[in-house]
Amino acid sequence: MTDNLWLQVNAVLGSLAVTVGLWLLVGALPVPTGIAVGICLAILLAWKCPSIGYIWCISTLLLGLESMAWPMMQMADLQKLGPEPPMEELERIFTAVIFGLFSGVFWMTFAYGIYKRTRGHITHTPFPEPSSSSAPKKKSKKKSR
Repeated sequence: MTDNLWLQVNAVLGSLAVTVGLWLLVGALPVPTGIAVGICLAILLAWKCPSIGYIWCISTLLLGLESMAWPMMQMADLQKLGPEPPMEELERIFTAVIFGLFSGVFWMTFAYGIYKRTRGHITHTPFPEPSSSSAPKKKSKKKSR
């Protein structure tokens, strides 16, 4: 019972983090849309994720995708400024690209680390180990008298 409760609490917290990131990305996200996205994502995370690690893996992956989308949206706004945009706007977009790419890579790498940790330690051997039946047999030498 308590495991399921912690799973649901983390699903709500993860969906809240993703929804706030989406609100920051869009800028003017309507409140009913934000609430609907948050509730739907919390239900989906609590329903499909078997552990808290998977919830945060998906949440941080979505945060990384939002962080990567932010510079792209800023560069799309560059076309609205005309052929000669002011230097202040170029500096703002350059800062958005640098920090957006950095934070996007950070969150996606963090998500991959959580994913690898939740998968457990799997060791791969490059070659199969020889079994006792396939081991080469030694030839016995007969002594002659």
